[in-house]
Amino acid sequence: MPAKNRFRLVLILSAVAVLLLVLRASLPWLARDYLNDRMADMGEYSGYVSAVDIDLWRGAYTLTDVTITKTSREIPVPLFRVEAADLSISWSELWRGAVVAEIDFHHPELNFVDDVEFGRQSGAGTNWQQALQRLTPVEINRLGLHQGAIHFRNFNSDPPVDIILADINGVVDNITNIDRSAGAQRARLHITGIMLDNAETSLDGQLDPLGDFQNFSLRLKITGIELRRLNALSEAYGNFDFESGDGDFLLELQAEDGQLEGYAKPLLDNVVILDLDEDLEQGPLSAAWEALVGALGRLFRNQPENRIASRIEIRGNLDQQDISGWQAFVSALRNAFVDAYEATFEPGS
Repeated sequence: MPAKNRFRLVLILSAVAVLLLVLRASLPWLARDYLNDRMADMGEYSGYVSAVDIDLWRGAYTLTDVTITKTSREIPVPLFRVEAADLSISWSELWRGAVVAEIDFHHPELNFVDDVEFGRQSGAGTNWQQALQRLTPVEINRLGLHQGAIHFRNFNSDPPVDIILADINGVVDNITNIDRSAGAQRARLHITGIMLDNAETSLDGQLDPLGDFQNFSLRLKITGIELRRLNALSEAYGNFDFESGDGDFLLELQAEDGQLEGYAKPLLDNVVILDLDEDLEQGPLSAAWEALVGALGRLFRNQPENRIASRIEIRGNLDQQDISGWQAFVSALRNAFVDAYEATFEPGS
């Protein structure tokens, strides 16, 4: 090859190499801007990614400091925040013609809010399945959760409420958000955490998190709840508090074709609600209310075990017009617990 042609070939290859390097250096910013554009308008919510790091050799990228906030109301905390989200492509599945990914969330945080001033924040108002499809039209084979937290907050109640499920770790397998023509894809989940800093919590089941929420089975178990840790919630919403006691909580739910059935079973031991010396200082009405609640508890205790037990039946139809299956599910749970609050306890264990 003449020297002139060799020089031209080297020049072309060098130019291509420079362009590839520039493209590689620009990819994180391009990816970040693409994702932020896609998440800018998600119904009542908006998302933002601070940075994207891409590893082409592994077929992976990391999203740093992802937040999803409610735009229709100014709420002090975002609906969702995660310090880092790692997404990697399975090369073995890619050779078979399928784009399959695994995602790991590191320190994710979910905030539910019920507040007079700021309003409610529950995730309603957005089609999350559609939003996820716009972001990543691939099959998600596995979702890993590492050191996560879920909060229920009321900033302006008296006292303020912040109920925390922390140290959340677990895995959700077989999630998909691509072609669903074959029907619902059941995800298997196993998640553990610590409720109120001391109670071991586990959630197991199968569900279709990106579908219409018509078919699923779930089992939630919380053991070793120290009831005094619930006082902010009981004072704010029930105007009483616990002086002592501990308990367990079991929830089992199953839905088939939109028909929800299940039960919740709280078991409370050694419950003392009224400390008369302290409560009389707060006023006679407060003391009278707590005395009434304490008397009801004593009336339905299962002696000699000193145990309060209740089985709350849960039934409902999740296939309702104008609201999503998830909203119908939450409504059925709320109605069940409101009815149980007004009903008597049944003895048993």
